[in-house]
Amino acid sequence: MRRHHSAKKKIRGWKRRVRHLNRWGEQIKQPYTEYFVSNNGRHTYERYTVSPFYNAAKRNPPLWFYKLIIAKLVTAYNAWTATFEQLGIPFDLQLWLYDPAYIRSEIICYKMAQQGERRRFSWESDLNKPFPYNKLGGLNYNLHEYDWILADDEQVYFEDDFEDADFTADDLLSDGYVRKKQPDGTVYYAKRLGDIWIGRHQNATKHQSRDVIQGYFAPPKSMD
Repeated sequence: MRRHHSAKKKIRGWKRRVRHLNRWGEQIKQPYTEYFVSNNGRHTYERYTVSPFYNAAKRNPPLWFYKLIIAKLVTAYNAWTATFEQLGIPFDLQLWLYDPAYIRSEIICYKMAQQGERRRFSWESDLNKPFPYNKLGGLNYNLHEYDWILADDEQVYFEDDFEDADFTADDLLSDGYVRKKQPDGTVYYAKRLGDIWIGRHQNATKHQSRDVIQGYFAPPKSMD
């Protein structure tokens, strides 16, 4: 008899998973900076990539566990701030909280060329939504201390992807994708899956006055 593996399979051993999360939270207080400080370094980040959540088929933890992850990311944010200030390299430190794709949430620090710059993204949303403090807030951290920008969590395809694909642009459009163009003229097709809340501590945003826009990285063009 054929056996099917369901993504909704019951997860056991929550106490063990909480202990693992606590160990991870301690480990990420010290960011990995070796690549960041190199000439080619652009950023460094941490994300809770643990089974069974972060497998090929992503599974999201329940909201109560997600709040434990957020608490670890907030604690790391404070520690990372001190570390990167000591390095003396311009940086932009951010929290990315996904909803509903909880398990993709992360802390990320971008290397900037000059003091006062902040990294902005072409997929920041046109939607006007308030930050969900009641949903994502917790007793052990204060998300009101951050300034939040809403971005779109999207599935993206570029025109060059159609060369070896079994679908066309019309197929994507009929499936709810939208044709978009990046500032450099690159065309892509995107389908909104959810929210990404990009947060910076309010102390940091006071000193950031210049935006550096980043778009999606398109696949390399064929040499044929």
